[in-house]
Amino acid sequence: MWALTPACSASSSRAICMDGQRVGRPFRAVLVTGASGFVGIHVVRALLEDNVAQEVRCLTRQPTPELLELERKFGSRVKLCIGDMLGPACRTTVAPHLTIDGGCDGLINCAAHYRWWSRNPDLYNALNDAAVSELMKLALEARVMRIVQVSTILAMGCPPGDWGSAVRPLQPDTPPGPAASRYARSKAAGDEVVLRLAAEAALPGCVVALACVVGADRRLVSGGEEDVMRIADLVRGKVPATLGHDTVFTYIGVRDAAAAIIAALLRGRPGRRYLVGNQRLTTGEFYDVISRLSGIPAPSRRVPVWMAAMWAKAADSWGVLTGVPPQAPPDLIRTVSYGTLLFESASSEVELGLQVPYRDITESFREAVQYVQEYDSLQS
Repeated sequence: MWALTPACSASSSRAICMDGQRVGRPFRAVLVTGASGFVGIHVVRALLEDNVAQEVRCLTRQPTPELLELERKFGSRVKLCIGDMLGPACRTTVAPHLTIDGGCDGLINCAAHYRWWSRNPDLYNALNDAAVSELMKLALEARVMRIVQVSTILAMGCPPGDWGSAVRPLQPDTPPGPAASRYARSKAAGDEVVLRLAAEAALPGCVVALACVVGADRRLVSGGEEDVMRIADLVRGKVPATLGHDTVFTYIGVRDAAAAIIAALLRGRPGRRYLVGNQRLTTGEFYDVISRLSGIPAPSRRVPVWMAAMWAKAADSWGVLTGVPPQAPPDLIRTVSYGTLLFESASSEVELGLQVPYRDITESFREAVQYVQEYDSLQS
């Protein structure tokens, strides 16, 4: 559930808050791109359950069981919008959903090509950068009132100096530095499009940079490159060693992530970047949590980053030839080699009116582990 400001109680189900002020009606229509994705489906569900939007338009290449279930539950409030954000198709298939039936007054861009390795690396820039640029132009033309670009803290990169350390955590206005991966670099470029258009063309958009998002999701068991955290492999005992054992990452449960995104839609300021998430674990601690929840021992071996880097490029080339994702892609190794990247989230939480502390991240890991175990049980 997303957090209401004190001025708006949960009982006022037909009211929303914007900039701390009560508004007498919800958004008329909100378009969510990437609606079938891990974060996107939770955003869609929260928009509907909390009456933030009278109608939610769900952009997807094809309907998924989760979207069809929401359509059955909420009826005409859910509109399945078949479209593609890549290339010219963005204007021809996405634009109509921003303008039809009176248009949209809200847009949340959850679409992204998110993985450490991709059979088609051109998709990083195509979806995370070029498509964002076209989408924001369409939103300006359609006069959308509120826009949220969903991103990742990894897009902040590694700024010069000691930014990202415990003594100098990243701030929302810290200038981004060099990114470690193609995913992070392309997301940074897309974020810059939104922030630049907010400054130069009055685009009513902000960026929400999320910590590592955790929860149950069908991609955990889909195999291949989509299980970026390798939770399924850990549950199945298929991770042979720990890489970056002491590197610290920050995590957030998917429901809290959705709450933050909706809060940004309601109260975010144009041109602002919000950093969301505050539960930190080393890689070793993350593996231990999965081990405790699953009953499967955590990897006992530790591989130094420099050693992993030596064979990463060869493994990447082999993956291109065979179509099988490498266990430790070069982008993952570079991200780990950049080391701990800490950020300060308190100012963003206050400005967005988020309800903290967040749900214990262990519970989100528990849901992910149970999802994998139940799936495996059905397959046996």
